[in-house]
Amino acid sequence: MNQIHAMRVFVRVAETESFRRAAQQLAVSNALVTRSIATLESHLKTRLINRTTRNLALTEAGTRYLEGCRGLLEELDRLENALADTQAEPGGTLRLVASGALSLLSLTPLLDGFRRHYPKVKVRLTLTDRRVDLIEDGYDVGIVTGFVAPSQDLISRPVGTHSLVVCASPAYLDEQGVPQTPEQLALHAFIGLSAEQPSSTWHFTGADQRTEEVTLQPVYSVNSAMMLRLGVLAGMGIAILPQQMVADDLAAGTLTGILSNHRVDDPDVKVSIVYPNRQFLAAKTSTFVAHALAHFHPAVSDVADESLPPSVQTPPPPLAAGERRTSLHAPQDA
Repeated sequence: MNQIHAMRVFVRVAETESFRRAAQQLAVSNALVTRSIATLESHLKTRLINRTTRNLALTEAGTRYLEGCRGLLEELDRLENALADTQAEPGGTLRLVASGALSLLSLTPLLDGFRRHYPKVKVRLTLTDRRVDLIEDGYDVGIVTGFVAPSQDLISRPVGTHSLVVCASPAYLDEQGVPQTPEQLALHAFIGLSAEQPSSTWHFTGADQRTEEVTLQPVYSVNSAMMLRLGVLAGMGIAILPQQMVADDLAAGTLTGILSNHRVDDPDVKVSIVYPNRQFLAAKTSTFVAHALAHFHPAVSDVADESLPPSVQTPPPPLAAGERRTSLHAPQDA
């Protein structure tokens, strides 16, 4: 028995005081109305309506049940309407996780532009440098640098890559000297992000396209890319950081790039936006994915993706006043 439907039939019969009029208003047969009331009474094991060939009247139990049905159905209708409004105009709280290594100057205009277009969505941003499991950790969407925990329940879309730079403070280099080759890095104080293993292996490709492998043991490690940057600025040692994160420091001369004739090859520098692989994706999530794809890489958003609902495959809203599209490939102006 569809109890909700039967309750709606009961309320309509009680309000019209007629099986026939209730059937006409509901656009169903008289037999269906009669059967629904009989089934409901059988389910409740209580007579709700006293009926004769001429009229009908609610029993005492029927009167009490009518009051309850009205309240429940009104609340159900309110909930369904609220959900419909949310899907039509995104709302609620978007739980977003982003890698701490991402430039705040690239995230801030993204979130500002999204909030301007969708003011009913509240954004709760978490920055982290640990391995993320989007589903297990309760996030709606993530912008990560290659270390999202693998899951068949997730869809990943690339939005850019990080360029890595080897850098140190001028004071450190004045005191300890400047390494001229990748293997000389092992002779210096290396600082890096926390990892389970006590050392990390890096690959450096020179101008001659030859790749050198160097294993470095950090003298200081921390689980925050921003803290790592501050450590380099303080002269604690040499670090390998996203170029975008330290672009202003390099331009200001507070940090110095090292081994500029080598490229740091690391598979974890790919930046992706990840979201649940679900048939019905919340509007707040689908609109954010579409906005982020257009914001970071307009060419990506021009290609329809069957993994996204239609709202994500349509062109993004126009830029708000003062907003501009940004890229993860290059540093942004302050």
